[in-house]
Amino acid sequence: MSENETFDVVVVGGGAAGLSGAMALGRSRRSVLVIDAGEPRNAPADHAHNYLGREGVPPRELLETGRAEVAAYGVEVLADRVVGLSGEVDDFLVTTEGGRRFRARRILVTGGVVDELPDVPGLAERWGVDVLHCPYCHGWEVRDQAIAVLATTPLAGHQGLLFRQLSDDVVVVVHDGVELPDEEVEKLGAIGVRFAHGTPREVVIDGDRLVGLRLADGSVLERQAIVVASRPRARIDYLGPLGIEPKPFEVNGVPFGSVVEVEPTGATAVPGIFAAGNITDVAMTLMASAAHGMRVGAWINAEMAGADAERTVRARRDEFFERPAWEERYSGDRVWSGRVNVQLAAEAASLAPGRALDVGCGEGGDAVWLAERGWDVTAVDFADAALVRVAERAREAGVDDRVETRRVDVRTFDPAGETWDLVTSHFFHLPDGGMPDVVRRLASAVAPGGTLLVVGHHPDDLATGLRHGHTTFMFTADQLLPALPDDFVVEACEARPRTQAHPHTGEEIAVADATLVARRKG
Repeated sequence: MSENETFDVVVVGGGAAGLSGAMALGRSRRSVLVIDAGEPRNAPADHAHNYLGREGVPPRELLETGRAEVAAYGVEVLADRVVGLSGEVDDFLVTTEGGRRFRARRILVTGGVVDELPDVPGLAERWGVDVLHCPYCHGWEVRDQAIAVLATTPLAGHQGLLFRQLSDDVVVVVHDGVELPDEEVEKLGAIGVRFAHGTPREVVIDGDRLVGLRLADGSVLERQAIVVASRPRARIDYLGPLGIEPKPFEVNGVPFGSVVEVEPTGATAVPGIFAAGNITDVAMTLMASAAHGMRVGAWINAEMAGADAERTVRARRDEFFERPAWEERYSGDRVWSGRVNVQLAAEAASLAPGRALDVGCGEGGDAVWLAERGWDVTAVDFADAALVRVAERAREAGVDDRVETRRVDVRTFDPAGETWDLVTSHFFHLPDGGMPDVVRRLASAVAPGGTLLVVGHHPDDLATGLRHGHTTFMFTADQLLPALPDDFVVEACEARPRTQAHPHTGEEIAVADATLVARRKG
């Protein structure tokens, strides 16, 4: 991978959640980089449990296998630590401790959870060996053994209850300042759990064997396993500058570490940054974290798929509705047939010639037809290449003295008091309901007693297969009515059927023209 390489997604943390998210994304053909500091939360454990299909697998082996699996889908894994993150959605800059920099459209945070343990000498050294916290992760392995549960919070009764299922010899050691609820004490006593009081002085070891706990009174409580509730803390300093801070996690009002707050999709409060696994929920087991990572990875891919489609839509609209595309189009081969549009011929045939404004004149078929019938025509388009073709057509037809060309963008058109006896617009379209504003502008250019003719592709044409893609630009004639000033009389507002040859097959197909004809009162 190269410096400043851009990935679709950078995953921070290469544990079960991170690799599962990377798998979902890689299999969706996303470019993914996993940056892992090599400090998995379950590193001290020899085996992982309750992971269906891989029961008892060593955690390191599970991760090695996972890395090989995601690599098959093009996912890259980098051994490094993320220390900086800046930017915004679609343009994040990730900086690592090793001085590497990468760009990413999305970020998935899955690593950075550290377990804070009670300050009992010797406890941390046995963490993951015979100092445990989860009955589902390691309880079976200490079944029928002598177990001590350290009551560092009022929630310790829950652990005592669960480990009592696994052993008849469970002692709850209540730390100084901790009071267990009376009902919890009663329940635990009823099922045979014993109690000792006072913060233990130390964990007693003989060589590499756990002996037990030296209690507050100096005696040694011989134990084969110690259970303690760690406080998982989300270590995410690099997210702080973007406004993401760890949120305190509480259980029944008791502080229990910190997490990254997320929506059900894994989205954080910052667009483009997601989180999954233990860093969002301290209660997640290994398998749950993997499942959550996969689900959030899928959500990220879905969001990006939608964003990619929207970007394509914008690009197509820029291509279809903006001037550069039409300049290019009219600079190549002839685009249109050169014949007059059907509805213009039908409506203008009975009108006395006067001044006409041909909006979106294209290559001049309508303008020349009107000029040949005695109209003085102002042909407007926003593409200079189109106006050149109109002028050429008018000269060839010998009516260049009746055809004037102007470059006009009708989206901002202001006639400034100039009027025409006929204002005609054929198959000029705008997306997302933009046509009524155009019609309002065109109506202001109609002289008293004059005619406004607006014709467009009707939405029913979608069913023919002739029109497709730009579905938002079509309109019905009645959608234009609110744009007409009060001094207009509607003479036609309808979908007019006609036939047209399909450009690919040549087959005659039925289409409909959305047609609005309105006359301004004299």
